[in-house]
Amino acid sequence: MSIQIDWGSNPIIVRSVEENKLSIFLNFLNKNGIKRHSIIMPDREIKGHILFIYQKIDEKVMKKWKGEE
Repeated sequence: MSIQIDWGSNPIIVRSVEENKLSIFLNFLNKNGIKRHSIIMPDREIKGHILFIYQKIDEKVMKKWKGEE
C-alpha cells in the first residue's frame, strides 16, 4: 500500500502503512505551498500512520505528485 487519500472528508485524511511514504508526501506538500497539515501520527484503524490536510490542494499540485511517484 502506498498512500490513501480520502478527499471526501473534512479535513482531508491521508493514510499509509509505511510512515516513510507519508514523510515523502508531506515534504512534497510543503515544497508546493501546502503548509496547513498535521504531523504524522499512528493510525489505530489500519495499524499504520495518518495525517490531516487542512487546506485545499490544487489539482495541478496533485498532478505533479503523480509524476514524482
